[in-house]
Parts: sequence; C-alpha cells; structure tokens
Amino acid sequence: MKYAVISVLMLSMSLIFVSCENESQLTQNSSDIETQILDKKPIRSDQITFTGDLVGDEEVFGCCPNAGPSPEYTMDVVSDKFPVEFQGEHTGNIFLNGFGRSLPWAYKVQFWWGGEEEYFIEIRGGTVHKDKRTKILTVTFTQEDTCWTWDPNGVERIIFIDFTLIRAPLRK
Repeated sequence: MKYAVISVLMLSMSLIFVSCENESQLTQNSSDIETQILDKKPIRSDQITFTGDLVGDEEVFGCCPNAGPSPEYTMDVVSDKFPVEFQGEHTGNIFLNGFGRSLPWAYKVQFWWGGEEEYFIEIRGGTVHKDKRTKILTVTFTQEDTCWTWDPNGVERIIFIDFTLIRAPLRK
C-alpha cells in the first residue's frame, strides 16, 4: 500500500513537471496568436467629430491608446487663423488622448498629413466633459488653449482657435 501511494505521488509529480515544461513552449506562430487575441477582443470604434475651426466627422477604429496607433482621418481646416497652406480638407493621421491632473492641460489632439512634406497640428488644453452613462466625451477648446503648427520647412507657429471635439463609442 505504501509503495502504491509513493508510485502515484511520483507519477503525479512527473506529469506536473512535464506539463509546466510544455506550457512555456510556443506551439503556434505569433500571427495566429495575434489573430486569436483580436478575435476575442474586437477593435473598438469611435465616432470622432470636430466642429468649429476644425471640421471632421468620421468613424475611427483603434484610436488612440497611449502609444498609438494613429488611424487615418479626414479633417477640414476651415479657419483663416491657420496659414494658407494648412487650410482645406486633408486626409492624414489623428491621435487624441486625455491626461491626468498633474499636467497643466487636460487633452491633446494631433493631426498630420503630407508624407514627404509633412504638415503637423497639435493642440493642448480643453475643458473635458465625459457623460458616464453614454460614455460620450466632449472636449471644448477655446483661444485660451495652445495650438502649434509645423510645416515641411520646419516653421513653427502658435495660433489660437476654437473648436469642439466629440468622441462617441460605437456599439457593434
């Protein structure tokens, strides 16, 4: 009886060691794993709308965790406060994110386009309102907030604009 208990114990320990060793082995290629992860957690989409000196209204997928990605977005720069080369409709990339209380500004919006000759807009500031029930985020930017522009020649300008950003999660 004593030998049977010891045998069962030894067999159990052997199985545990073997399973632990195999668990750390990668048995699938990484693209299969990424596909499985994406299938389990669908990519979030948001309706991102700008009104005021910046205009846009588009569904965007996967925007915008802290390190990106920065999805494609079409924005119309309608204000004559911007340099002439910035005005008009542009398809580029967008990044937006809120920040904690330790910074002097609450929200950041970045938009850039142009490939080789890249144009870049960054706005920091805003007054944030988040409706907890609907999860709709509204950020109002006024001329008290700072907007920087950079053109392909490296010229940096500071301008003061007014616009509202509305970010609404879409349910699929």
